Amino acid sequence: MQLVAQSANADPEQLGCVGTVAFAMLVNSVYYGLSAPIRNIEHAVFYLGILQVRQLITLTPIIEDFQQLSPSAAFPWRKFWQHSVATAILARDILGLAQSSADESTYIAGLMHDIGKLAMAWCFPDHFREVHSQARLGTRDLRAIEIEVLGMDHAQVGALYLETQQLSKNVVAAVSHHHSPNSAGQYNRLAAAIQLADLLVRRAGIGSSGNYLAVDAAQCLSCAGADILFRDATQAEHFIFHGPLKHTLQRLSVTAESLV
Repeated sequence: MQLVAQSANADPEQLGCVGTVAFAMLVNSVYYGLSAPIRNIEHAVFYLGILQVRQLITLTPIIEDFQQLSPSAAFPWRKFWQHSVATAILARDILGLAQSSADESTYIAGLMHDIGKLAMAWCFPDHFREVHSQARLGTRDLRAIEIEVLGMDHAQVGALYLETQQLSKNVVAAVSHHHSPNSAGQYNRLAAAIQLADLLVRRAGIGSSGNYLAVDAAQCLSCAGADILFRDATQAEHFIFHGPLKHTLQRLSVTAESLV
């Protein structure tokens, strides 16, 4: 994967080489609250700064390359990216509430949390088709099927892939453990925010993660991520279902639909 736009000072026209559409989706989905959308690198640098723009540009060729899968792998890719964008936005809000701040690695880890599914489709297309043929029945958890068919789940595959792309250790660890944040060591809070966001987005029916098992409120409140991030179940329930996160979820469906 060739990263063409190495500098945040690159010509906006050159951005087409790595995917103007993908870059715009990334930037505007992080800062969807801006009064006007960011349309080129100069605007992005002005609003975000060079380091944050470079982080987002790093992800752009990943998304562009994997978009080639759409015609060849029968999977709702557009809904997959809607789920990923919504999870990324919500994870930032969750971590911001839980610890008063969340940097851009939270968004990047949220966006990439299911990248292992794309890597599976790319590298093991037959296994991928078998996994999702079974998953669509909605009777078994997706990870259990993946391990049975492939010997590892999408979180493990995604972490291996992101390591080859030289993403930061905290992002790789959060992706690897977003279903088991208690195992993420010093990055457990980042992994916890992604686990909780993923469950809430699935419960709200925003996009599609490829996991068709239903998620209820009790599962969200009892997950390891909620336990790590909030003092107790009462506080978690307030923030998630009655406080700021409720309003974020209400607008996320429209936000994700408009961005992807």
